[in-house]
Formats: sequence, C-alpha cells, structure tokens
Amino acid sequence: MVWIYGVISTAHLEGLKKLRDDNRKTFELSAVCDLSLNRAESFATEVEKQLGKRPIVYTDYRHMLEKEHLDAVSVLLDHDLHHKVTEDCFASGVNVQMQKPLAISPMFGRKMLADAKKYNKVLTLSEPSVLGAGNVAMARAVKDGLIGDVYMIMDYATVTLGRTFFAGTPWRHMKGRAGTGWINDHGIHRTHFFTEINGPIQEVFAYTRIFEKELSNGESTIYPTGEDTSVTVFRFENGGLGHWMCSTAAHGEKADGVWVYGSKGCLRPGQYAVLEDNRIASLSEIIKNYAFDVVDDPFAHSYLELWDAIVDLKQPISSAERGLEALNGMKIQLLKKCKYKRA
Repeated sequence: MVWIYGVISTAHLEGLKKLRDDNRKTFELSAVCDLSLNRAESFATEVEKQLGKRPIVYTDYRHMLEKEHLDAVSVLLDHDLHHKVTEDCFASGVNVQMQKPLAISPMFGRKMLADAKKYNKVLTLSEPSVLGAGNVAMARAVKDGLIGDVYMIMDYATVTLGRTFFAGTPWRHMKGRAGTGWINDHGIHRTHFFTEINGPIQEVFAYTRIFEKELSNGESTIYPTGEDTSVTVFRFENGGLGHWMCSTAAHGEKADGVWVYGSKGCLRPGQYAVLEDNRIASLSEIIKNYAFDVVDDPFAHSYLELWDAIVDLKQPISSAERGLEALNGMKIQLLKKCKYKRA
C-alpha cells in the first residue's frame, strides 16, 4: 500500500498502527509520495517510528506507479486532483481508497465510478463520519428503531477562524480546488452521515453567502470563491426533515451540535441517546448492542473495508456510491438560493 498526499494528519497513520497493534489484517505502507521531498521524508520518518519500517519516498506518483508493485493507494490530495490520480492508479492496475469528498463535483465522481468498472478495480471512500464502532453503532441503532421513526435532524457547526484559513489551507476556500469551498470539505461529512442514518434526501432548500471577502494568515491573502456560510433545510424520502447550518464566518463564539429526533427519543451522535421514558443509553451501551465487533478507530476501519473489498469483494459501508450520493446532496445545497426536488 502507498499514500499519495499533500498535507496529511497522523490520524490516518495511527489507524494503520491500531490494526497492527490489534493483530488485525492490514496493509504494509511501502511508499509515500508528495511533491515536497522534505515533507515526504519527514512523514516517512514518522511512519518508521510508528510502524517499524521506513517507506520509499517519491515526489512523482506516476514514477512510483511504474516502479512499485502496489495493491492499493490511499489518496489524500486537493479535491480537483482526485479523479485524475484515481484513473492513473486504475490504469496501472492499482486499487484506490479516496479520502472524502469523493471528487470535486458529482460529474467527476461518476467518472471515477465508471473508471473503477472499466478497469475492474476497487474504489472505496475513507469517510470517518460513518466508520468506527461509535458511528456504525449509531446508524444501526437508528435503523433498528432505537429512537423510533426519524422526525428531524438538526446540525449546527460554526467556526471562529478570525478571517484566517481553515486547517491552515487556503485552497479549501477556493471553488476550483475544493469544489464548493470549505463547506464541501466539511459538509460532506454531514451529508454522508445524514444519508447513512436516515436514507436518501429528496428535497433541499438553501441560502449561501460569502461573508468574509478576504482571508489572510499574515503571509498570504486570498479572496475566497467558495461560500463560507450555508443555511439549509431538507426533506428525506421517508418524510423526515432536517435543518443544517455551517459557517466559518462566525465571530465571538462558535457552535457545534447534532440532534437526531425520533418518535421515541433523541440521539446525540458520539454521546448518548435519551429515550421517551427518560432513560439514557450511553454511547458505550449502544456500541455494545450494535457494533461490538467493529474496530473503534474510523481510519483503521477504513483500511479494513479496503482490504475486505479487495480480498473478499465485500461491499463497504463507506462505498464510493454512497460518497457520490452525499456529494450530490452537498452540491445541490450549495447552488445559491436553490430548491431541489429529487425525481
């Protein structure tokens, strides 16, 4: 296995280490690739520290594909590069795990799925919002009726950036690089989670704005083309409703919270469920009942899904198809002042 990346969190690496420490089936990280040699070398050092073996370093992924005999590649790049790198990997006979979002737009997402079929290769998505024991347990609990029929989902996420860059990356605020700006990068977590626990979204209405016209980290200044704020309402095919707001234009105080209301209770993802008899079901209890056999770490889970898809042809929870569905919902709600109704 190899990683092609720009800026990568060690959380992904820790997922592989978790599998190794638990003596689970996993990949050997044999190579890393980054345009920056210094960054690639630094990360290779961290890999050696955590996994015990130093991967080969490349700065050109095409050269790497020619030289290495790879089973899979995990791609962690700017969104506008996803479809091109994926096709090159498929053409070289290599399976792909893509970090969310699947692509810069639904059109390119559909191309990636078509290319996977054309080359007969596996394409999975690493979407931490639906993977790991906690997230899997919550989705299974809702589908099993723990809180009854889902009436409403409310999700609020406002970030106080102070007119700087989200995650230190200016490209996330530009449509040509991130698709629909920061909201696409963050929001795809949310739409994927929404559809995983309550099925397809049928209808969407959204207002979007770019409030902060200029962002700077003190060294670089950009003029964002991707929206920084979206206020959205939606309706699921099963009749449930949703209200979602996310923004990086907040000042003074941030907000963060998700509530899933059903006919028999309320689920607070990652925390607990409050049932209609006022009984509180803790997250650990929900995991014990619904996902006792699932690895805790979402990134570790993503590598298990990739392994199972390649070796056993097992359909992953975080599939490319589900990622495309989430991307469709994300894209529609970011068409300014739009109303969308699914046919």
